[in-house]
Amino acid sequence: MVVESQFNPLVDTPKLDYTKVMNGGAREEILQAMRDYSFFYIVNIPNFDPQAELDVMKNFFSQNQELKEKYASVKNNTNNSNVLRGYGFTKNDEGQPIEEVYNIGQYERRDIEIGDVSCRAEFVSREPNVWPAENDFPDSRNFQPVLSNGFQLRMKLARKLVEEMAAGLEYSEFVDKFKEAEFSSFYLKKYTEREAKDNISIYKDDSGYSMMSEDGRDLSIPSHIDTTITLLATYSNGGLQALYKDNWYDVPSVMGSLLMMSGGLIEELCDKKMPPLRHRVIDIKTDRYSTPFFFNPSFHANISKTLSGTGDR
Repeated sequence: MVVESQFNPLVDTPKLDYTKVMNGGAREEILQAMRDYSFFYIVNIPNFDPQAELDVMKNFFSQNQELKEKYASVKNNTNNSNVLRGYGFTKNDEGQPIEEVYNIGQYERRDIEIGDVSCRAEFVSREPNVWPAENDFPDSRNFQPVLSNGFQLRMKLARKLVEEMAAGLEYSEFVDKFKEAEFSSFYLKKYTEREAKDNISIYKDDSGYSMMSEDGRDLSIPSHIDTTITLLATYSNGGLQALYKDNWYDVPSVMGSLLMMSGGLIEELCDKKMPPLRHRVIDIKTDRYSTPFFFNPSFHANISKTLSGTGDR
C-alpha cells in the first residue's frame, strides 16, 4: 500500500450540516457517505467551541507531571482509586510522557453499590468523572465547564446518528443497544514527538503492529479500526490518514467539525452495510492534540443479533 501524495480523493468526503442531521434530513447522505468513504464530517455545530477545548487541553497538559498525576487513574497513580476516568500516560525509555490522555464520561456521581450490579466491570462503567478544582492551576476553572459541554454535545449528536442509521437501515433494535452507553468516553489526547525506538518499546515485536509508514515515517498510532461509533476532532492538526481503495491518504482536517466513523462491531451488527474506517496517525514531529469520543453500546446490550437476525457473536 502506497501513500498517495498527489490527488487526494478524501477532499470530497461529505460535510453534513448539523441541523440537517438533527432534523432527519441527512439520513441517506449519512449512509451513502459511509458506503463511499467510511466516514464524513459534521459541520456548523451549535455551541461547539473547538478553540476553547484546545486551549483548556493544552493548558492542562502543560502543567507539571506531579500535578497532572493527582488526577491519574490507579494504573498511573496507585494512591488513587479511579480506574477508568481521569489522566493517564505512556512514557518513553527516558521516562518522559509521549502520549497523554484524559478520560471523561457521563457520570458525576455513582448512585449504585457494587452489590447492585452484575460484576465489577459494570460497577467501573458507572465511575464518576475526576475534575480539577477551580484553583488547582491557572485557568483550571474553565476545564470542567468547557469539557462537560464538549461531552454533552457529542453524546447528543452520537445518539441522533445512531437513530438515523437505524432508521435508514430499518434496524430499530440498533437504537436500543445504546440506551445506557455507560462506557462512552471523551478522550483528550496529546501526542509528543517520538523516535522509532520509543515505538519499539511500546509495541513489541510480537504485537502485530507496524509503527512505520511505507515511506519511512514514524507513526503515533498504528493502522487499526475502531470498535463502535467515533466522533473525532483534530483541531486543524494533520497526521491522520485513512485507507481508501488500498492506498493511504491524508484525512483533511476541518476546524470546527466532528469526523464520524464507525468500527468493527458496528459493521458486524449492520451486516457489513456500515464499513469501518481503517486509519492511523503519522508522527508530525510536534505536539499533536485530538479528542476522540467513543459512543459505546450499553453494558447489557444484546450484541449477538445482527440486522438480519443471523449470526452469533
